[in-house]
Amino acid sequence: MVSVAGIEPELRLSLTVVPKELRRVRRDLVERLESWGCAAVADVAALVVVELLTNVHKHAGGRCELVVRLEAPCLLIAVSDPVSVVPAKQQQSDTAEDGRGLLLIDELTERWETVLTASGKEIRCAIRMPKR
Repeated sequence: MVSVAGIEPELRLSLTVVPKELRRVRRDLVERLESWGCAAVADVAALVVVELLTNVHKHAGGRCELVVRLEAPCLLIAVSDPVSVVPAKQQQSDTAEDGRGLLLIDELTERWETVLTASGKEIRCAIRMPKR
């Protein structure tokens, strides 16, 4: 990983989430993380981001800000949207087609939280980088 004068790698995007574009977002994010030396968590991080963006599309009108930043020992992910409704994990039947996103995020991340903001909410996640 390359850092300039102590500045860690960061990605900031303003997005309107379109489901057919999520594959491209995932691919681009994996490539970016690999260029930062974060290949070990790139697929997990991309899955978390796609789950969060899917929730934005379904529940928040599609507009959001995505920030992905490396702050050793974690990769931090934040998605902000204009809706102040706090998401909640839901129990789903074994045959349900959806509704497991936050359960998945809970399993894949070190921690996650929802923070209400003046303009809506921000979902923050941390993925621990493996020790080298």
